[in-house]
Amino acid sequence: MAIDDAERTAIIQAVRAYIAKERISREEFALRARLGKSTVDKLVVGIFSEKTILQLEAQLGLSLRGGPQPVEFAKEEFGKYTREDTKTYPGEYVFARPSFQAHDVIQAFHMSISWDPLEKVLVVREVTAQKKTPAQFGKIYIPRSSMHLFILSNERAWLKSVILSQLDIYRRMKGMMLTMGNAFANVYSPIAMPVILNKYDTVKTAMVGKILPASPFYDEYKKDLQAVEKSQYAKWVRVD
Repeated sequence: MAIDDAERTAIIQAVRAYIAKERISREEFALRARLGKSTVDKLVVGIFSEKTILQLEAQLGLSLRGGPQPVEFAKEEFGKYTREDTKTYPGEYVFARPSFQAHDVIQAFHMSISWDPLEKVLVVREVTAQKKTPAQFGKIYIPRSSMHLFILSNERAWLKSVILSQLDIYRRMKGMMLTMGNAFANVYSPIAMPVILNKYDTVKTAMVGKILPASPFYDEYKKDLQAVEKSQYAKWVRVD
């Protein structure tokens, strides 16, 4: 469709407002929009084609001509995935891992995934009513063309890294976590272990906490955790 004078004026104002709000130069704007600097110089004075506007809307998530809502992209550092492409992720989950100390105990946590409209990224948070320790929290990174996602948690410089397969048709994710684990007393050491993040319509109280062999959920979690290595969702490289 042709761009009339009123639309052209509105587009110029929207572009200038974006540059001012972000406090960036035209060069930086050109990099973000993946346009040439000369194209941007023409753009801000009203010389542009519809193709240029379509590219701007796609790259920056702007709606310059009204109509449908702009596409929401995660920031480049998180993989620039869209909110629409990841719409199956928000919901309630159980994050389960082996106990740091007891071989027959599984620790399970009630987590939620949601879209943060300010940060423009999927975030995973621990759902807890009353807990002395801080709730777990992390941001989700999904690289382009990747079959895996990454969760990075930073709690006062204590980093925790999780790599998971993407959500499958059974609403399961499997992978591994690198963190600091309590070996004994006040001694901590780096630990790598299998983890799962399973999605449920409702997470009940009995599904989280310390899961013992007598729990009705123990076998389900254990089977999924064992599948991490058996089905090669993750691989441990050891020195003989």
